[in-house]
Amino acid sequence: MVAINLSHEKIWVRILFTYIIFFILLFSSIGIGFFLLPEGSLKEIPFLSLLAFEEETTLVNLIIQTLFYNSFLMLLIVLTNHYQVKSFNLGYLALFVNVVILGLFAGTNSFSGEVSTFSLEGWILFFQVGFLEFSAYILICCATVDLTMFRANKWRGEQFKKIRKFKEAHISKKGGLIILIAIILLIIAAINEWSFISS
Repeated sequence: MVAINLSHEKIWVRILFTYIIFFILLFSSIGIGFFLLPEGSLKEIPFLSLLAFEEETTLVNLIIQTLFYNSFLMLLIVLTNHYQVKSFNLGYLALFVNVVILGLFAGTNSFSGEVSTFSLEGWILFFQVGFLEFSAYILICCATVDLTMFRANKWRGEQFKKIRKFKEAHISKKGGLIILIAIILLIIAAINEWSFISS
């Protein structure tokens, strides 16, 4: 049922269900990190998207790291969305894995820098940066579901079969508009992040 809604023909249905899953995974993984893992236990893990919060990072390096990571994740989502198992596009897998990792870092308060997850400043920063970035990833993922070119009916034991040619895979005008909105959200998030680090 959920997988069907994630590949629903109406893009707003995809977006709605993706946000629901986003919040469920985020708060579940925050809870797991908070209650089951030691505080700060993930600080030594070099998670790429968190490098921007290193205290020694210069503004130029921060810009490069942020743009590189966002571009990498967007490309990963779009490319994996070409593949579908049953009704589940694999772009969602790339998205949801990152949500869980974010939640675990937040739950264990393992972000680098001086901002605590459990402070008002930490939540304000999340909504100004992290939430906007993940909103952009969600929009891009939902907008590129129509690019599916390969499908398998089982998670194991079956190879992907080509269901359409490359020239037949295209994004609708509505999907293109949503991708544009996603790019604008990423730019706003980057500006907020750079402003925070440089202040």
